[in-house]
Amino acid sequence: MRPIRLRDFLRVGNCYFSVLGYRNDEKVKCFLRYSEHEKGDRLKDGKRFKKLSHEEALSHPLAEKYYERGIFRVPLRDVEEVLKPEERLKDIMDSSVAKVVNFFSSIPMNEMGVTGSRLIGLQSEESDVDFIVYGKYWFLAREKLKKGIERGALSDLDDEMWEFIYRKRKVPIPFDLFVAHEKRKFHRAYLGETYFDLLYVRGYDEIDNGIPEEAGIKLGKATITAKVLEDRYAFDYPAYYPLEHSEVRAILCFTHTFVGQAFRGERVVARGDLEIINGEKYLVVGTKREAEDEFIVSLDLMEKEGFKPSDYLFFS
Repeated sequence: MRPIRLRDFLRVGNCYFSVLGYRNDEKVKCFLRYSEHEKGDRLKDGKRFKKLSHEEALSHPLAEKYYERGIFRVPLRDVEEVLKPEERLKDIMDSSVAKVVNFFSSIPMNEMGVTGSRLIGLQSEESDVDFIVYGKYWFLAREKLKKGIERGALSDLDDEMWEFIYRKRKVPIPFDLFVAHEKRKFHRAYLGETYFDLLYVRGYDEIDNGIPEEAGIKLGKATITAKVLEDRYAFDYPAYYPLEHSEVRAILCFTHTFVGQAFRGERVVARGDLEIINGEKYLVVGTKREAEDEFIVSLDLMEKEGFKPSDYLFFS
């Protein structure tokens, strides 16, 4: 079997976990997302399942067994099934998925997949399409999405949807600044009535690329200003922003809220936990599910869009 990687799902009994990392040799880094529940609103094989909130996952009996250091870590010996998006794509090809796949038909079929509730057969009528494109092909897909919006084949999100995402993620920066960053990411859109996210996952040939995944030695909260040197893994998990900075090697971002938040050559201001990992300092953003006072903001984008940092109290 190929290595377990980000956005695969695991089944342990009647519980499903989403994979949250790439290095899973002995234990799989993941989080409990769905569990059998007598009052669940999702049906599969005659059983009811529930999508769990963060708090519900932590109060589940399996948390006592598997939760450690801020994440679930399931030993490989306990994994009963691995569900891989690229392998199951044809099996879950309903009309919504087919529309998205057809739009990206220039991408090889084995380099795309769908994750989330559709992957495990627990989608509802309101479920979005969590569409994955792997490795180098993701950048081609993102460009196709961008051009699709420009020519009207795809639709950008309206204000109501942006507000929904903003509230759902409890973003710690002002709404107008959040939207300004989001609109240039080109990683979500509507295809007719179908809403989909375009998600990045490394190809199998680049899984072990040296980007840290584990927590380091915490030094406390810090706010830094620096220049981003590269954006190759800005949409990854963790999102990785190497910096031109006298002390901090890079920003590691463990929240989807701030993937693709800044691009090569841009100046950023960022706040998170300063940590020593493998002997070097990193700023870690997204240390909790809700970002609270942690953020990444592009100063160049603010300047371009006419925002004045002095008008925003969250910088202080």
